[in-house]
Amino acid sequence: QVMLDPEIQEDGGSARTPGRIMRQEESNANATWLEKYGGLVILAVMFVVFTIALPGKFLNYDNLVGVIGNQAIIGIMALAVLLPLACGVFDISVAGAMTLAVVVVTWLFQTTSGSMPIPGAIIGTVLVMGAMSGVLNGTLILKGGIDPFIGTIATSAVFVGISELIAGGTTIAEGIPSGFTDLARTQIAGIPIPIFYAGFAMLVMWYILEYTPFGRRAYATGAGREAARLAGVRTNRVIFAAFVSAGILATFAGVIYASRLGSGPPNIGGAYLLPAYAAAFLGSTMIRPGRFNVPGLIVALFIVAFGINGLQLAGLPFWIVNVYQGTILIVAVLLARWRARRPVS
Repeated sequence: QVMLDPEIQEDGGSARTPGRIMRQEESNANATWLEKYGGLVILAVMFVVFTIALPGKFLNYDNLVGVIGNQAIIGIMALAVLLPLACGVFDISVAGAMTLAVVVVTWLFQTTSGSMPIPGAIIGTVLVMGAMSGVLNGTLILKGGIDPFIGTIATSAVFVGISELIAGGTTIAEGIPSGFTDLARTQIAGIPIPIFYAGFAMLVMWYILEYTPFGRRAYATGAGREAARLAGVRTNRVIFAAFVSAGILATFAGVIYASRLGSGPPNIGGAYLLPAYAAAFLGSTMIRPGRFNVPGLIVALFIVAFGINGLQLAGLPFWIVNVYQGTILIVAVLLARWRARRPVS
């Protein structure tokens, strides 16, 4: 038995818990330099190889900024899946929630011929609809006892179906005000503004996970739900909050996508699910190995993005993108499982 961090313990909780939670910290502390920063080494090698192999194509300002800008929405979606994963549960519904947000926010403008106040449309879509999707998931899984993976697949299908109903099977493209599209098409000092949105969201998530009691409780819940519950952590509340946060982040990503595209296709979120999970799992193998963390996620996003970009510039066929992302996800999961089984010294 070991003492649980007093910041994790809540009122009425026992001060004792099985050692699984603290072993996670010991495992991270004993990680080698290569385990922590190997992702940065891979990224550096990737840059050198593509710069030499693709002179003038890969290493130039427009290409690099363009690649990072395209990763902004994937980065926010990766954050959406990161918090539930840190709590030990999957949330597949973020794909459907993103799709629904894209359709709803553009539908609000189309049905009002563009007169819908932009802040009202965004707040209603992100905060209200995003939170409601998270509440639905949390209720079904925590109160209904449904497996998180199965439950969120089901709710994602429901969200996509509602999106198709609202859009009538077509892309919504009328009545979109320029003020709304400017929110994602504007550049600051030559940098696309979605990068700043994603950067701010990552900064907030990093702070929450690393420096707040909620973050410590989330990690404790993910390390061992029953152990954390016995220690006094209200695990159901933590997981419920993670689902709500995931819904809000997914709908936020959907609004940015709709603003950038200037229209609302009825089934777009699914394309972002695989890269989001690939980045989240790959990120869990670096910087703070063994735990889902934001710095590792950022490095993983760059590995995924610049790897795909380099392969595409080299003229490889379009299908290589899915193969590359799927391979990264498989490798990341295998690395995580190997490390979890390795005895802590």
